[in-house]
Amino acid sequence: MRKTTLAKRYAEALIDIGKEEHRYEQYGEELRKVAAVFGTAPALYKVLLNPMYRIETRKAIVEELAKELTLSAVVVKFLSLLVERRHIRLVEEISKQYSQMEDRLSGRIRVTVEVAKGVEEEMVRAVKEKIEKESGNRVVLSTRQNPSLIGGLIIKIGNTIFDGSIKTQLERMKEKLLEGVS
Repeated sequence: MRKTTLAKRYAEALIDIGKEEHRYEQYGEELRKVAAVFGTAPALYKVLLNPMYRIETRKAIVEELAKELTLSAVVVKFLSLLVERRHIRLVEEISKQYSQMEDRLSGRIRVTVEVAKGVEEEMVRAVKEKIEKESGNRVVLSTRQNPSLIGGLIIKIGNTIFDGSIKTQLERMKEKLLEGVS
């Protein structure tokens, strides 16, 4: 819980700066790039959190990373602050929190559609249009294949799940049949 609360505070601070400078979407992209690097190179956390290395050395590593990723001065300063305060391990959670705030500011919602196999573009477009119409927000839709569904689809919007899969329908039928036997 503390980790999420702290990450949310950092994300709020960065997004406030981004709003003031009208660059919050740019900062979000940069933060996601950084989180992706840390996600693929967890050893980087160990180096940046290791007190055996001087703080100047750890900040120099951040600056080298910033050059490689072409990060803005604000994001570099933000990352240096995280290193200084030994909170760099929160960068992935901060990125997640930031993205949620950025979506709210931009009037976007993220939707994931799981299908058994072969995504039909027409069906995806229809789902997207329906959700946009009902929510009044732009929809950023991603699809995933899940062969265990057998057929149908599962739609995830934030913490809400709409399960229209054949697998779930069969499980419900099985439960009802077993209830009748007992």
